[in-house]
Amino acid sequence: MKPAEQSALQGLVGRELSAEELLALEPLVEARNDVGIAAALSASRVKHGPTQIGPGTIVAVLGDAGGAFLDDLQALGETDRAVYWAMNPITRGVFDLSIPAARTSLASLKAKMPGNVDHIDTILNIGLTPDPIPFDQVSRVLNEAQGLLTS
Repeated sequence: MKPAEQSALQGLVGRELSAEELLALEPLVEARNDVGIAAALSASRVKHGPTQIGPGTIVAVLGDAGGAFLDDLQALGETDRAVYWAMNPITRGVFDLSIPAARTSLASLKAKMPGNVDHIDTILNIGLTPDPIPFDQVSRVLNEAQGLLTS
């Protein structure tokens, strides 16, 4: 794979490609299997769709541990004002996991609630959907990198 092709694909995914990914992509790029390249680059891509959660969602996802998690969260809110105020949208069922700051805030609770790390991770995975890269985007960036198309 030429450096321009590698750079184009990295720009498309928005990150550096690992050595393993580059090795797997090499024959696909050589053959210009743009559908295969798109599938390989999309393999672990996910995004958060609009997902509002509340007590019902938390209990449904965590099962019997959901009530205890909410109790722990509420207890923490008695001494942590940020958690106290975050309980309002959770209680109303409008805590939106598609907002990056909401996910960051929830993830930060792992340090404050070490016994609930797995529960927090489970909640953070609610609303994840595949985020595939369309093959036509792969075709476009590789065509530009190979000088077959100007942007």
